[in-house]
Order: sequence, then structure tokens, then C-alpha cells
Amino acid sequence: MAINRFISVLILFVCLLSTSCQKETSTTTNTVSSNFVASSSAFVNNGKYPKKYTCDSLGVSPPLNWTGAPSGTTSYAITMHHIASPSDKHVYMLLYNIPSSVTSISESVSGIGLFGVNTVNSKTSYSPPCSQGPGDKAYIFTVYALSSAPVFTVPQSQVTMDILLSAISSKTLGSSIINVTYSR
Repeated sequence: MAINRFISVLILFVCLLSTSCQKETSTTTNTVSSNFVASSSAFVNNGKYPKKYTCDSLGVSPPLNWTGAPSGTTSYAITMHHIASPSDKHVYMLLYNIPSSVTSISESVSGIGLFGVNTVNSKTSYSPPCSQGPGDKAYIFTVYALSSAPVFTVPQSQVTMDILLSAISSKTLGSSIINVTYSR
């Protein structure tokens, strides 16, 4: 009897250990499903962000697409931000409540999902980056696959990146990151 219990506990331990060792460690995705990948027809991961999507040009939101969503995905969310310093995060886009049937957003996206508030002009829309100072600035796009749509206790006009991330923390099935740089 004690041997059977020991074997059961050992099997459970090995199962838990093997499951925790299967997490994806790629630099372009942080997800349980290594098949979930975000991309863009306008730029590549670790590439240059086109001027067209900045304040130096048209300032429209870029096209994004994703494939390989984890099983159980019912909704998506997208963020775009830049960390200017450890205490200064600039948020350019928050888009959530994107239906699971949607696997891309077009340039100048509208009519898909809901925008949260950006930190540039405090509007619920895309705000193009306006890089200050010399050198490349890094911008991060993240697409989140969610098990259900986020629920908020604040109106859409007050949904910040921190509020969105808190609301989706227990609903995120996978995420994929695209890093880009831009220099003026």
C-alpha cells in the first residue's frame, strides 16, 4: 500500500515537472503554444519600424496578423509600447475584444475590437510614436490569445495598459511579441 502511494506521488511529480519544462523560450514569443506567432506585412521582428506609422509621416496604425492560436482562444488583445526609462512607459496602442475569428488587423484599423487609452494623447486610438533624441528607440507589439474577453470595472476611456494586463492575466493562453526600432 505504501509503495503504491509512493509510486503515485512519484508519477504525479514527474508529470508536473515535465509539464513545467515544456514552456516556450523563444525571443519572439512567450506562449505555451510555440505555434502562436504574430507578424506584419510592413516590418519584421527585430527590424526597423517604417516611418509611415510614426508622427514623421502618416501616423496610421500598422497591419498585424497572427497564426497558430492556442486551443480555447475566444478573443485577442494587442498592445504596443516603448519603455523610455525604468519609470516611463509610453503606450501607443491597446486593442482588445478582438473576436477569435479575426486573425489580422489592417493598416488604420477600425471597427475591430475596442481601443483602450494610449499614454501619448490619452485618447482611445492608436497614437504614432514620435521618437525623441538620437539613436534607435525600441517598440514592442504583443498579441495575446485569451480564453475569454477581459472584464473591466472602468469605462473604455480609462482602460490603460496596466488595467488591461491585469484583466487578462488569468485569461492569457499565449502571447507573441514583435520587436522593432525606429530612429529619427
